[in-house]
Amino acid sequence: MVHIECSHCKALHFVQERIVSSSVARPMFSTCFGKGKLSLPLLTDPPALLRSLLIDDTPRARRFRKNIRAYNSALSMASVVAKWVNRGPGTSNFNHTMTMQGEMYHYMGPMMPSEGRAPSFASVYIHDTDYGTQTRTRLGGASTRLEDTLLMQLTHMLHECNPYVQTVLSMREWAQSPQPNTPAPYQMVIHADRRPSHEHVRRYNVLDPISVSHRAYDPLSYVLLFPNGRDGWYPELRFSSHDDGRRTKITPMMYYGWNLFERSGEFSTILHAARLFQQYLVDQFCKVEAKWLSYLRHNQTQLRAADYTSLRDSLGDSGRAEDEADAVRAGRLFILPSTYIGGDRYMRQQMHDIIAISNQIGHPDIFLTMTCNPSWPEITRALLPNQTPQDRPDLCARVFRLKMKDLMSLVINEEVFGTVVAHVRVIEFQKRGLPHAHVVFFLDEVSKNDLRTPENVDRIISAEIPSAKDPELQEVVLKHMIHNPCGERNPTAVCMGEQYCRKGFPKSFKHETSQSDSEYYITYRRRAPSAGGQSVVFDNSWVVPHSPLLLRSFACHLNVELCVSRVGGIKYLFKYVCKGQDRVTMEITAENECHDEISNFQDARYVSASEAARRLFSFDIVDRNPPVVRLAVHLPNHHTVYFEEGRDQEAALRPASGTKLTEWFKANEKYPSARHLRYHKFPRYFTWKTRTKSWTYDFSGTGVNVVGRIYTVSPREGERYFLRLLLTQVPGATSFENLRNIDGEQCTSFRKACLLLGLLADDAEWKHAIRDSFRSSFVPLSHLFATILAHCQPSDPLSLWNDHLDMFLTDIRNRARRQPIRRQQLRDDHHATSYVLREVQEALQIVRSSSAVAGPSMPTRSGRLFFLYAPGGTGKTFVLSAIQDFLRTRRKQVIAVATSATAAVLLDGGRTAHSVFKIPIPVSAESTCSFSANSDTGRTLQQVDLIIWDEIVMCHRHCIETVNRSLRDLMQTDRPFGGKFLVLPGDFRQILPVVPGGSRGQIVSACVKASPLYRECRFLRLTENMRLAALRADPAEDVEALNFPEFLLSVGEGRINGQQRPEGISLQQSVAFEHTIRNSCLKVFQGIRDNHADPAWLTKRNEDTNALIYPTEMLNTLTAGSALPDHKLKLKKGFIVMLLRNLDPATGHVNGARYVIDNMTNNLLFLHVTTGSHQGNRLCLPRMPCRPGDDNFPIPGLTRTQFPIRTCFALTTNKAQGQSFGGRIGLDLRDHCFSHGQLYVALSRTTHPGNVTVLTRESN
Repeated sequence: MVHIECSHCKALHFVQERIVSSSVARPMFSTCFGKGKLSLPLLTDPPALLRSLLIDDTPRARRFRKNIRAYNSALSMASVVAKWVNRGPGTSNFNHTMTMQGEMYHYMGPMMPSEGRAPSFASVYIHDTDYGTQTRTRLGGASTRLEDTLLMQLTHMLHECNPYVQTVLSMREWAQSPQPNTPAPYQMVIHADRRPSHEHVRRYNVLDPISVSHRAYDPLSYVLLFPNGRDGWYPELRFSSHDDGRRTKITPMMYYGWNLFERSGEFSTILHAARLFQQYLVDQFCKVEAKWLSYLRHNQTQLRAADYTSLRDSLGDSGRAEDEADAVRAGRLFILPSTYIGGDRYMRQQMHDIIAISNQIGHPDIFLTMTCNPSWPEITRALLPNQTPQDRPDLCARVFRLKMKDLMSLVINEEVFGTVVAHVRVIEFQKRGLPHAHVVFFLDEVSKNDLRTPENVDRIISAEIPSAKDPELQEVVLKHMIHNPCGERNPTAVCMGEQYCRKGFPKSFKHETSQSDSEYYITYRRRAPSAGGQSVVFDNSWVVPHSPLLLRSFACHLNVELCVSRVGGIKYLFKYVCKGQDRVTMEITAENECHDEISNFQDARYVSASEAARRLFSFDIVDRNPPVVRLAVHLPNHHTVYFEEGRDQEAALRPASGTKLTEWFKANEKYPSARHLRYHKFPRYFTWKTRTKSWTYDFSGTGVNVVGRIYTVSPREGERYFLRLLLTQVPGATSFENLRNIDGEQCTSFRKACLLLGLLADDAEWKHAIRDSFRSSFVPLSHLFATILAHCQPSDPLSLWNDHLDMFLTDIRNRARRQPIRRQQLRDDHHATSYVLREVQEALQIVRSSSAVAGPSMPTRSGRLFFLYAPGGTGKTFVLSAIQDFLRTRRKQVIAVATSATAAVLLDGGRTAHSVFKIPIPVSAESTCSFSANSDTGRTLQQVDLIIWDEIVMCHRHCIETVNRSLRDLMQTDRPFGGKFLVLPGDFRQILPVVPGGSRGQIVSACVKASPLYRECRFLRLTENMRLAALRADPAEDVEALNFPEFLLSVGEGRINGQQRPEGISLQQSVAFEHTIRNSCLKVFQGIRDNHADPAWLTKRNEDTNALIYPTEMLNTLTAGSALPDHKLKLKKGFIVMLLRNLDPATGHVNGARYVIDNMTNNLLFLHVTTGSHQGNRLCLPRMPCRPGDDNFPIPGLTRTQFPIRTCFALTTNKAQGQSFGGRIGLDLRDHCFSHGQLYVALSRTTHPGNVTVLTRESN
């Protein structure tokens, strides 16, 4: 109840609105304007007629309140022009909040309309009551039938009490007076030019806008709110704000916010006015905004800003203009700055602040949306007699603010989701009317890890209808958390796109919560009614995810989602939270050269009564913690200077004041202990003092919870962009010159400094790589040059060749030292140059070749498909190698491909299927390969005798069908694959094709087994587990090892189910279990110094691989699955690394190949292959431009120049498919596997269950 009275302004408040430090007996309220010192006269009691119409429960009073806007329009003395938004079908039940689009105007019409024009508004009062009633009925609107009798009564009421109406009536009486010499009862304004009155057309036909600053702005337009003609806000209003009697201006925000409170002893016609109150709220908020925007429009032409150096340049070296008349107008105009709440720049800055918080703390974990419930008891109990919640947007705004305060306290203090280290909250209204909030919570590392298990997710988030055993919660879910009917039930629903729901409802049933392979969202548990789910009209497929605990406490629409760490999801989330107000779509044409951001904003925006109420109360719309300190970045003497127009000389002559950047330099010089801090880390330990413009050190040394953010700079700004790049990387600089000093070399520009630090890519990178390789003689220099040409995109290859020709010649001569004849031939520079070029050409052909084929061909008469069914460990790779050797000794042509690069590297001459057949990415049911009959690939495929396609079960059926179509077209035959022989090895127990976001049925449909080509296969089987053959030969071997193959088959086939979860698997006890990464690593990496290749960690996701190796801050860098290397690599000699792209498949340098680092420089890595048929092959690896391999990556065109590697003490299970590890393996099962096949692949990589160590949570 609103029953606590403010001792200063007498406003009634909720007890929860008081300042926490104040007592209930002597409460103080932050909502009181002027800290309680603002006091305005109370509203005069309305006439008895109006009072009864506003509060009585009679049919007549209810009809009046329903049509109160029409009655007010009919009786008002000024017109109100606005575009009100009509709510269409498909919206929520509470759809009565008035929303306006564009601007609102008040006009005063002529008192004497011209001939042929009907009187309107104030001029109606000049006529008699009967004629005026007829006219007012027309003004009330064609769609609303007003009661003539009531209109007449209200007119007489205004005649008696409204001073503005009485003035008009006296004019009528004077005009009708028979004595022409009677003095007029009002002041006559005479134009000074003495022109005849008929020339002043505006007196008769033109509507004059009423200034928002005029005191009659409100009473002329809202005669039913102010029947006694009380003045509205005007600039001369003051109040005593200080004890010494000094008076302060009353702002429009203060004035109208003060009027929104109930007060003892006051009958507020404003709060009783139903929909007219909503119109009044929108009108007054637009007035407040109009005053602020008017200031921006008119004062920014006087208050201008310019670059300090350019200002001095525009005034000459002396600082004085040589010719004032011809002086250039210096500076630029700010129209709608980022300080304007709700504007584009404001919301964009908020989004960048949230991203800065995420960069420092990590990705967000919980995304919550809460919508105001108008039926909350706090609202309904506070309503005035005969009111509904829709009549009181002010109460909805105040109660929603209190509920949000309680929600934040519950989540943060009671740790509902875990320990919250940061949060961001944004309030929105949109055209829906009711206020709602988007809240993002960041949790600490322990809480993040807890939310990685389905059980813990289900504990805090539910997407199911509660059991009837909990009727209270079930009722709340059914009322607030069921998606509105759509699809076939309601094709016109607002959520419908092209024949489907844009929100994806109804959702598929799911027995267990899981994260999709695409890693963009969580699939929550939604059990079917047959599996124990509750079905009440709607089933679980229609339930919006929520927190049962919070929903029970707040009883409103409260959507809770678990965030994902994928960069696309985070970017979408932040943009969604900070998207700002709803606005209309506008088209800017070239003809409209005037760029007026203020008018564009006002014309396009939507303003609802709910938003107007919240903003008039001065409630915030954005809240975040920790605070963000924005840091300026500018070139020397290029900071911004503010000056009044005409005073630019004075501004130019003033000494340059300190900025956050220049004072950072001074602080680094003053505090040597702070020189390890980069610019954006500085605010954590230093506080910026605006008054003194300096940084103050936090002597506690612990730092404060503050995030620093350097303003973003476009690359088109040149040196300023490179300066920002340096500031993010170089700590402790003491000046701009010191910032450009890189390892003792003083750079002449910030760009050159970035180049020396390797922050920018240019040909200097490859020059250093060639020189480093030349010094080491690790591999032929021509091979490295070919790699650079093929993969590094040098801007000037010819200069790169000419500048290092001497090194190429020296390298080839050094390699010919033990070949006397060849060494003699290479003495001639021309001959040696030709030889090097031939080596480069041959290396390029190998790198770029589509396949490796040996021997002449023999035409194939008829093709056939063989499916080689080979479970893990049955010797599939040995059999395939034997087939290749057998056929090639008989001069047959064989092509070996695999679905994954790691499987391809195990085959002799193996390549990925995508690279050999030119399969397009993405592939569809109608795709074709991008080779022609006349291309090298086409000619090779025409002559091939056998194609081996390994790991076919991982391949999407569209890929193999695409190759089939293309080979049929190539060979001009309808036989499968153009009549070629194909061997397709695979095991359907293993990992199936990845379908982003796909259900179980969609994944099965994507398998090769679902393709018509599968029926054309002849099936062959390998049944003997060759990995355990030696164990069976030893009778002393333990029984568990001998039973391991059968156990693996039962895992792959899903025949070992857990008792608690039907979809789970119970592992046998001989497998070692650990609950900490440290203990697990000690078991797996025994003797790591002596064995680089055998031990392996297998995880389910790439981010799991990172988590095992790198500290937390590395997880915050931008990555794209397995395609993009980390921005910052931590390497040392002896590290095992994995290649992330295909370089030279013929020599084993493919995506997924594992290497040991032999040596390294700043520009080159010296590696050798550790496993497979290419073991020992060397590779000189330079940095390369790397791009995300995901077409859905949210930042198109992103390129990172980095070594295309990742440390490889751990790898994903998908990468491990096809490989065998003779030693120990560790399996990270802290999160559940996606499928039985993934666990089957992981366990079958070794020969003994004792070699398996499983990392799990203690509760699992």
